[in-house]
Amino acid sequence: MKLQAEVDRPGGSMIDNYVTQLSFSLCRKAAGLVSLQARLARFQHRLKEQEILSRKRVPR
Repeated sequence: MKLQAEVDRPGGSMIDNYVTQLSFSLCRKAAGLVSLQARLARFQHRLKEQEILSRKRVPR
C-alpha cells in the first residue's frame, strides 16, 4: 500500500522519476546506436567502392 501511495502521489514519485530518467537514457543510447550503425554502413559502402575501383585499375 505504501508503494501504491508513493506512485499515486501528485507531482510524481521517486519511481516515476527513475522510470522517466531511465527512458530518457535508453532513448539517447538507442539514438547513439542508430548513428553508429549509419556510420558503419557508410564505411562499409566506401570499402566496397574502393574494392571495385581497385579491380578496375589497369596494371602498368
